[in-house]
Amino acid sequence: MQKSLFITIIFILAGLVNACEKETINIPMEFDELSPNKYFDDEIFSGYDSTIYGTWKIYSISGGFHGGGYEVNFDYLIIKKIGIYGFLRNDSLLEYGRIVPVAQFPVQPSLLVNFEQDEYSDSFLGDHEKYVDFSGNDTLHLYSPCCDRYNYHFKRMK
Repeated sequence: MQKSLFITIIFILAGLVNACEKETINIPMEFDELSPNKYFDDEIFSGYDSTIYGTWKIYSISGGFHGGGYEVNFDYLIIKKIGIYGFLRNDSLLEYGRIVPVAQFPVQPSLLVNFEQDEYSDSFLGDHEKYVDFSGNDTLHLYSPCCDRYNYHFKRMK
């Protein structure tokens, strides 16, 4: 009886250790080595808007003609200082470029941006104009400003 209890406890502990492991993200070298000043000389976000920087895991896509979005077709959005973004799937870089702030508003969502792909980047994201909205510091929503377009929802990884 004690032996089976001991074995059960070992399996439970092993499961907890595995569950606590962080997800490993292999960032392609071509993206990782981009200079922070590739597109801008100075910081483009300030205050709360700088919460946008980080690695974001997509968990949902909503909107579109029927409102149901579509199946997620990438894994991560990485936003680096100073305004550099990249979309990753299976450790491959789908698209990268710069984020250009278009307008700031006093209410949420307070920021409208354009994701402008680099001239040397593949094209992935079809709709580049988005409102940036946060739910706390760990959830990012990119909403389309108008009709029948898609919205993207992310959780912060780091």
